[in-house]
Amino acid sequence: MNTAPFTLCRIKNKERMSFYVMYRDPVTGKRGTKKSIDKLKIKLNFGFEHVTRLEEAINIAQRALDQGLIFNTKKEITLKKYLLIFFDFDKSPYFTRKILLDKDAISPDYVSTRRNAINKHILPLINDSFLVSDVDIKFLENLQTKLILKKNLSSTTINQIMNSLSQALEYSKKDNLLPYSQSTKVEAIRKNIKVRGILSNEETQNLMNYLKNCNDKKTYLAISLALVTGMRSGELRALTTDQIKDGTILVDRAYANIAKTKIPKGKKSRLIPCPIYLCSQLKELALLNPNLEDKLVFWSKKKGKVISSHYFNTKFTKALIDSKTLTKEEIQNRNISFHSLRHMANTLLRGSVDEYILRLTIGHSSEQLSNIYSHIEDSALESIRKAQEKNILPFLS
Repeated sequence: MNTAPFTLCRIKNKERMSFYVMYRDPVTGKRGTKKSIDKLKIKLNFGFEHVTRLEEAINIAQRALDQGLIFNTKKEITLKKYLLIFFDFDKSPYFTRKILLDKDAISPDYVSTRRNAINKHILPLINDSFLVSDVDIKFLENLQTKLILKKNLSSTTINQIMNSLSQALEYSKKDNLLPYSQSTKVEAIRKNIKVRGILSNEETQNLMNYLKNCNDKKTYLAISLALVTGMRSGELRALTTDQIKDGTILVDRAYANIAKTKIPKGKKSRLIPCPIYLCSQLKELALLNPNLEDKLVFWSKKKGKVISSHYFNTKFTKALIDSKTLTKEEIQNRNISFHSLRHMANTLLRGSVDEYILRLTIGHSSEQLSNIYSHIEDSALESIRKAQEKNILPFLS
């Protein structure tokens, strides 16, 4: 018994052969009357050109069936409800499948950031009864315009919000909520890229001189470590004594607010040279942790747990101001943050070591790098160590 959803045939019509399709009713099992593939193509907004290839005819017949043009099987759901489900890390079929294919593909923090942005900036602009099927490019452009007119959102933030919305709407097509032919991407706002600023050598020396003579050893060690190794703040938050050896640090984890301990950005572990005396001071700081079981180096005063996500940047900014290295306005205008130390490490080491080795050490992603573990030979580690001694450690001595 033939249970195929449709049957194609070719019929000569006005001196040319045309494709027709007969659909089988999913309830009765009976075949319906012939429908022109060319007319279905027009209804799907796929163009007006005459269909001559079998593959194209099959695709159009299937799309017409999927989008409810034949038996009106199209689902309906409000856009608000759909977006709340899509950006729910635990319930979203999209993210569930992503994680099933690669458990490290998407982090809960990534989804949470986008969900919060959608909740705050998009949902208030949508009518409660507005359906996913009502979405068109004009509606999306109007949303983008309203975000721009708020004047309190950067172009980068607006582009990210609109891309997140497009991501959700593209997936809705698989559930027959939106036609495949419907565009979901609006023209991106041209970004005025604000380059991450870094300190000058004189400013760096002034800051480190101040930190060496103040009582905040945790801040001094955090800034020193970031400057020497280029470690990210999330990697410092997760740092424990078992990662610290005599002269090296294994960066194999990071900490995020929702995902907690996870693999570093770029999904790669890396080994970084670190002066023995600095390694010793980091271990000594960990011994002051009231919760010794965690072995955390940069611990919070609250039960010795992981420090907050803004801790390093807050302390770094305060040190810059208190040391009279920079004013608050200068920090903002030059786009200086704790992450600037990572860029400084990269800048200070560049030119003294092989570029490939530098990328392995700093942890910049590259298609040429291993997806498992970035192994560096002893000779390469030594070249990094010598570059640190020459270009960075004088600021700490």
